[in-house]
Amino acid sequence: MRSDSIVPEKRVYDFLIVGQGLAGSLLAWQLMRRGQRVRVLDDGHKTASSKVAAGLINPLAGMRFNHSPFVHQWLEALERCYGKLEEAAGRRFLHWQAMVRLFRSPEQVRFFERRAADPHDRDLLGRRFGPDQSGEPVHAPHGGFIQRRTGHLDLPALLAFMATWLNEREALQHADVDFDGIQLHDETVRIGKLAGRHLVFCDGYRSMHNPWFGYLPFAPDKGEFLVLEAAADALFSRLPRRIVNGAHWLLPHADGYYRLGSTHDHRHQDQQPTEAGRRRLTEGMKELLLHPDALQLRDHQAGVRPATSDRQPFLGTHLQERRLHIFNGFGAHGSISIPWYSERMVQWLLHGEPLPENADIRRFA
Repeated sequence: MRSDSIVPEKRVYDFLIVGQGLAGSLLAWQLMRRGQRVRVLDDGHKTASSKVAAGLINPLAGMRFNHSPFVHQWLEALERCYGKLEEAAGRRFLHWQAMVRLFRSPEQVRFFERRAADPHDRDLLGRRFGPDQSGEPVHAPHGGFIQRRTGHLDLPALLAFMATWLNEREALQHADVDFDGIQLHDETVRIGKLAGRHLVFCDGYRSMHNPWFGYLPFAPDKGEFLVLEAAADALFSRLPRRIVNGAHWLLPHADGYYRLGSTHDHRHQDQQPTEAGRRRLTEGMKELLLHPDALQLRDHQAGVRPATSDRQPFLGTHLQERRLHIFNGFGAHGSISIPWYSERMVQWLLHGEPLPENADIRRFA
């Protein structure tokens, strides 16, 4: 382990956590609020998808507007979790914004009608609108609907606050963790000079190469995004005011910038933006916006989502090495789902309460 600080060997933490992305940050927060001694090891977000993720809060996924059976529990938990973090930080991280959801084909209307007929989902759905009646300067040939309980999480600000919060409590260490340097003992797990009773891996797609959890079916998904800003001569009426989600999504930020996403690439695992990705996104912007020239490119980013083959996260404890755990695999839904799953993971780690069956890694045993 390469590190920029030295910790006394005699100190034994309750939990060592590898990774200070959103998963590692929220798990550390939940554990420390319950009196646990925690040390987070992070490599400066070298491979963290959280550093470039848009932080979208979107309960309805994909062409069929599907959602998790836990979606309302997710929404309740994220309000609890992010609300407490906002109180501690004295600033907002969670920004609720209506989403203009565009039908991409006539067939999608049937999926919407099926969802709208379920009384449990009515709080997620607003009014439906006809072709090109969205109220935003976008192409909407098939119409769409207003989606509720949507928004975005300011991930850079939240992660920066958590880094400061952890540092103030001597709970964060900059380190490159080498799997070969992890030593398992009867009572502790050691990484260099650090010792903990438990070790939790929250290091994204890097866990594909983990000697204890590499058997899990990760399906990393590289995504590219554009950061846009209004052109100097752009009229306000030509710029969307709400999140727009069609074949691509456009997220307006209060600071005047926009995020446009995203691509999906399961073949490459790097953080390098590509010319092909930029072209796809630029063409997508032209198909989405009535006035694509109102926005100009400011930045082009890429990251690798820690997605999984069954699109469910990986939570749990190694079957043989009971001091090793994983909290990972949230894909593109981390901002909305990690608060609830972190609560469940803490209950498992501290009290042995069962994990959700969909996420428990014992499904692969």
